[in-house]
Amino acid sequence: MQLKERQAIAFVHRNKEHTHVHLYVNRIDFEGKAYNDSFIGKSSQLAAENVAKEMGLTTVKEVQMEQQLQSVAIRNEIRRIHERILANERLKTLDAYIKAMGAQNVEVLPSINKANKLQGFRFVYKGENFKASEVSRSMSGGRIIAQLSQNMGITKPLEIGKSAELLGKTLEMSTNLAASIAKNIIKKTIKRTIDTGIGF
Repeated sequence: MQLKERQAIAFVHRNKEHTHVHLYVNRIDFEGKAYNDSFIGKSSQLAAENVAKEMGLTTVKEVQMEQQLQSVAIRNEIRRIHERILANERLKTLDAYIKAMGAQNVEVLPSINKANKLQGFRFVYKGENFKASEVSRSMSGGRIIAQLSQNMGITKPLEIGKSAELLGKTLEMSTNLAASIAKNIIKKTIKRTIDTGIGF
């Protein structure tokens, strides 16, 4: 990058799983001229990648790709565990669902908003932490609670109420979550009606 004749300092960081280097270079040279820093982010990234390849080091891009692939595999695993539990066990409460997921080493954390209302869930598995929607759209809070409600025999949105029993507490649900549950119950009821052929 033609930055040799300048003040520079580098730090080796070993505080993460991968050892890495931070390099700081003064953009003003010893004669007081400023370096043209147009597109410096891209050009420094390219230069760092080339140096890493020459030295046989792992590039940031390779680390990010590996993490992304690992993340996808973990999310798919969580989704499969969730689907298996809902298919094989007729769970009726959030506590039962959380316990069943926990037995498979998946920690289910309720997401509580600033108004102290339940708005969804997060899933922690193998050191990774995801919002339900990041794992799968089928795992939204609304869909999970709608499935549990149907297992309890609730088939009308009005029967659900605006709160949920969770970990020995009654939590009020956010408006969005309550609406999502109602919508999912209606969809499931319509699907069941069509599947059984009622009205035809």
